[in-house]
Amino acid sequence: MILRALPRAAAWVLAAASLAGAALAGTAGTAAAATGGGCTGPVTKQACVTLIDDGGRGGDILFEARSDRPDAGGDCRMRLVAFDDTTGWQWERELRRCDRPLDYHYNLPNPTAGHRYRAELQILPNGKNFEFAEFVKSPVLTY
Repeated sequence: MILRALPRAAAWVLAAASLAGAALAGTAGTAAAATGGGCTGPVTKQACVTLIDDGGRGGDILFEARSDRPDAGGDCRMRLVAFDDTTGWQWERELRRCDRPLDYHYNLPNPTAGHRYRAELQILPNGKNFEFAEFVKSPVLTY
């Protein structure tokens, strides 16, 4: 009787081990590969979007805008705007004077796979509206 139960017990142990392995594999994080992204524009006015990799487990999206235009004048304003082109979501920094160095960052944790992200540096020469505005857009990053 013990000899008959032994193969059955071994089968149960193997089945339990394979189910445990499948459960662990199912809970492991998925690594999303990002394509595209990078920077656009000269150093004096630049917009960037990049993936901050956290060791193969995906990562955060970093949006950046940099500008150094000391001759822009006191009325000029600029800001960083982060976009998710897939959903239409956007995030904006406050307007800052153009004649002072700008180095804005925004970190988006837990981006959504399949979404398209981009950064934009918006420059408003008259500081009030988008008449004569300049838009420096980063390349699109697909997560």
